[in-house]
Amino acid sequence: MKRTATKRRSKEQLNVDRIIKKELLILGDKILEKAIPISRRDTGRLQDEMNKRVAPDTTLTMYQMYYGQYNYPAGITSGAKNALLITMREMIPDTTKIIIGEINDILLQPFKSK
Repeated sequence: MKRTATKRRSKEQLNVDRIIKKELLILGDKILEKAIPISRRDTGRLQDEMNKRVAPDTTLTMYQMYYGQYNYPAGITSGAKNALLITMREMIPDTTKIIIGEINDILLQPFKSK
């Protein structure tokens, strides 16, 4: 078995990862908050059909039951299916802008005059 040297992350890298994780958790909650009511859901065991996780620090994984991708959102009979995917496509660009802005603030902080 070959051993690889582990690189330690700098203070800035750790701060950036914290920012990304925080924003991804917020994004995941917002997506679920918007997607769950418009998805076609039943009661009981189907209540937990959509969920999220952020692992390790910079990857948001959204998942749903298999049948969710083949159903139109509530009140829609044509066009795109999959309420979760539709909601994700709407909300990701804004969160990306927030993450980029916060990372830029951290990177530029040493150069700002006080």
